Amino acid sequence: MKTLFVIILFLLSFTGKSFAQYDSIALAVLDSMSSQIGDLETCSYSFYTEYDIPNSEYGLITHSETGDVFLKGPDKMFIEKKGDKGHKEFYFDGKTFLLYSFDRNQYATMPATMSIMGLIDSLSSYFGVEFPGADIFYPDFVDNLLETSDNLLYLGFTFVGNTECHHIAGTRDDMTYQIWLSLEEHPVPVKLSLVYLDRPDDPRYSIIFKDWKMNPYIDDSKFEFTIPVDAQVVKLIK
Repeated sequence: MKTLFVIILFLLSFTGKSFAQYDSIALAVLDSMSSQIGDLETCSYSFYTEYDIPNSEYGLITHSETGDVFLKGPDKMFIEKKGDKGHKEFYFDGKTFLLYSFDRNQYATMPATMSIMGLIDSLSSYFGVEFPGADIFYPDFVDNLLETSDNLLYLGFTFVGNTECHHIAGTRDDMTYQIWLSLEEHPVPVKLSLVYLDRPDDPRYSIIFKDWKMNPYIDDSKFEFTIPVDAQVVKLIK
């Protein structure tokens, strides 16, 4: 089956529109992944991230986070993150966004009547709140790669842990990136790795996706926050 898939993708790379800088096999795999993600009504996954932060004495220091994500379209989200930036939960029920810090027993909230991606855009640009792996959920994810990348290359099959994957790499002015996708008919992301060329010492960011569940039942109570005893309310700040 794998051999047949490679033959089909190889033939695709020599038919249709010619892409001088973009590998057609890479595009076919990415389009299949994006189609799968775009058709989901609900999903959940776990993640593990590593990211570099410059240190004046020791150079780049690698930090990490782990957590779980639950999404229910078009406007419900729950994320829990634990790591070097603390233990936090993010709630969005279609009307309100709320961030809770376990370490400080504090929460901040704001009205939000928009889609999941609209909320992520708003919080990311205004407050600098990071959402692990959010890029893959944008409907124009592949188009954006084409618009911003200098090239896109299919590197064949490789492993992430025990999972065999398609391996894709690309470059743009400010970064290099690699994407690993599962070998299913409709692939899912397994790993994403970035190197920021426009920042001192070229820091890296990587995320590993695990335990994907496609269209599971998720009760709306998952996205509702119960205020802990003695928790203090604070304002969201940049």
